[in-house]
Amino acid sequence: MIRHLLFRHYWWLALGCAAAVVIFSWRMATTDRLAVVGAALPALLGACYFAQQQKLAETELFRDLFTRFNERYDRLNERLQVILDRSRFDGDRAAAIDYFNLCAEEYLFFTEGYIHPKVWRAWCRGMRHYLERDPFRALWIREVEEDSYYGLTMEEIRKGAGH
Repeated sequence: MIRHLLFRHYWWLALGCAAAVVIFSWRMATTDRLAVVGAALPALLGACYFAQQQKLAETELFRDLFTRFNERYDRLNERLQVILDRSRFDGDRAAAIDYFNLCAEEYLFFTEGYIHPKVWRAWCRGMRHYLERDPFRALWIREVEEDSYYGLTMEEIRKGAGH
């Protein structure tokens, strides 16, 4: 989450650092004040360029992840809804496991900071739609005991959904 904050405000941070360098150099008891400022400003500009390029790369990664996760969900959605409507699996348990794996992968990328918190909140609310209802709830409880979903639990989903 700190990453999102830094990427949003890196210009302000750079301006603050530049101001600090100018103030520091002004208070120095030397005649090389201009040299200090002249050395610091390119370093700050370089840091801004790096932050901008990193933000762009992570935005592209997010877009790719977001698209792939939504495509996978779209392929599962109809089968999941049929299971929910029937309140039983009828041989379609694999769709639920595929959905659990999708949710866990989303969680993993969220915990690594690559999924925006607003997107994660929306996804968690969608997860609750299924995981708080049978037959998904019963299967999820059994599956999560195996700890094979990168630490994703119903508590994490509820926290992510803002409830």
